[in-house]
Amino acid sequence: LENPVLDEGVEERAEVADGEMPEAPENLPDGETDERGEVEIDWENIVQDGYDLPSLGPPLGDNDFPSYEQTLARPESLHEHLEWQLNVSASREEIRRLAGEIVWSIDDSGYLRADLAELAERDNLGAAEAEEALALVQDFDPPGVGARDLQECLLLQLKSLAAASGDAERNGEEGSDLALAQSLVRGHIDRLEERNYARLARQHGVALEEIVAAARLIRTLDPNPGARFSQERVEVAVPDVTVYKRGEDYEVVLNDDGLPPLRISPHYGAMAADRESTSPEARRYIEDRVRAAVWFLKSIEQRRQTILKVSRSIVSFQREFLDHGVSHLRPLVLRDVAEDIEMHESTVSRVTTGKYMETPQGVFNFKYFFHSGLGSVGGGNTSSVLVKEKIRTLIDEEDKRKPFTDQQVVDRLHESEVIIARRTVTKYRKELRIPSASRRRQFH
Repeated sequence: LENPVLDEGVEERAEVADGEMPEAPENLPDGETDERGEVEIDWENIVQDGYDLPSLGPPLGDNDFPSYEQTLARPESLHEHLEWQLNVSASREEIRRLAGEIVWSIDDSGYLRADLAELAERDNLGAAEAEEALALVQDFDPPGVGARDLQECLLLQLKSLAAASGDAERNGEEGSDLALAQSLVRGHIDRLEERNYARLARQHGVALEEIVAAARLIRTLDPNPGARFSQERVEVAVPDVTVYKRGEDYEVVLNDDGLPPLRISPHYGAMAADRESTSPEARRYIEDRVRAAVWFLKSIEQRRQTILKVSRSIVSFQREFLDHGVSHLRPLVLRDVAEDIEMHESTVSRVTTGKYMETPQGVFNFKYFFHSGLGSVGGGNTSSVLVKEKIRTLIDEEDKRKPFTDQQVVDRLHESEVIIARRTVTKYRKELRIPSASRRRQFH
């Protein structure tokens, strides 16, 4: 859009594999300057060849498919879903109007964050009408929507379950679980998190198994009923490079699908070369745009070469990971790769940001391969990623009645020859979203 001299070529791109460092087209200016100190331009080559850069992007045709974004359908939002239900409800006009304001005051998680009294006051309605309008919205799908806190959200969902299964007070087992679950949410929602079911059983005068069944029912409820209407799109990461194993070696191939096959337009080259028909001002403009285009094409090519160099360096450092998986991931920092390819550390950081690599072990962000190491009894280093996996495994296999404290995890990692501080275990546990030992304890 900014440089009319740049054109999209139609040549097929060549595959760039490991061991075949891509080269810029031979007919790009070699840096020779004229009397003004500017790059001399070979107009004959531009007219004939157009300075094609065929390795950038797939061939273009008349039957190109629409872009990925153009084929996406927009899902229904939570507010649209609620408003549709409101439009088909049989309620008085003033109640529907207030209910509409309530709907648009509900956040993406499904909770009412506005003050109900203030909403009613705007429409000159009293507390009774406000409660009626709120009850109308809270009866909508999804169950639990319009709640003002977690307790009300869970009670609304239990009420919906009771209505769907019939009388919650009936003698059936399901009705008994529902009634007990409602009682627990009303009076002991904070204690449910402690999982001290034996104490709750004594307080309610019921068997421990009944408390466990009611708690299990509560865990099936959704604390964020509006989340399933989230407008966030989950897009698949497209790898920038692919690593193939051929024989005993690994090869790196660039993915250039997102880059068009750029070239310098021979039309503008012909105009600049025609001194008789083209004014000096037009020739100067074209020459300036051509120099900018050449710089741009060379920058793209340099970027591609840098990505290849960084990728090959990562592959050489993480060869055992590619062969055997995460248990063999070795500690690696940006400085290691920067020194290996003889570039500045900041350059490596920029190149690896937002880039993905497809490997025999899966698709990973480039940053996945960079992490610190922890000392071991034998004097070597252990990857922090591997240590996190060890922590996860230890906690998954622990006795839930006597879960490991962070210090006990430290002691068991030391038995695996991993030297780590307790505060580091606490940090890693939180990054893994694993609760503390007191919250993991089960009393049954």
